[in-house]
Amino acid sequence: MLVGLGHVDLVCRDVERSLAFYASVFGPLGLEPPFVVEGERGEPIHYLRFPAAGSGSVGLRQALEEQEFELYAPGLHHLAFAVGSRDDVDAAHANATASGARVLHAPRLWPQYHPEYYATFFSDPDGFRIEVAASRDARL
Repeated sequence: MLVGLGHVDLVCRDVERSLAFYASVFGPLGLEPPFVVEGERGEPIHYLRFPAAGSGSVGLRQALEEQEFELYAPGLHHLAFAVGSRDDVDAAHANATASGARVLHAPRLWPQYHPEYYATFFSDPDGFRIEVAASRDARL
């Protein structure tokens, strides 16, 4: 039986910069310090863990070459983080702004997703689109 998403790994141009960014944006909201495992090439993979058991993790890996992220190229479009309240969305937005993130959409309601769907969108240091959302319908 499928029970959820275990983890997603992102390939970063500068892992240390990305670790600092995610810690500054999501650390105050409960993101746990990363644990490190060895990848198939012997490289470290830094897994960012969420506070709720069974909620998965995000792995950060060092890129082998310098390359810009392209939003509509095959691959990842965006990564959405679920939070417990609109205040948490607002806090993530403030943390991202303070960290120098490029804000794509300030926090607001997105009724086309769900009547109570409240979210913000910004880019991480590699240009990955990050969404932070609070919704009564946790399936999105």
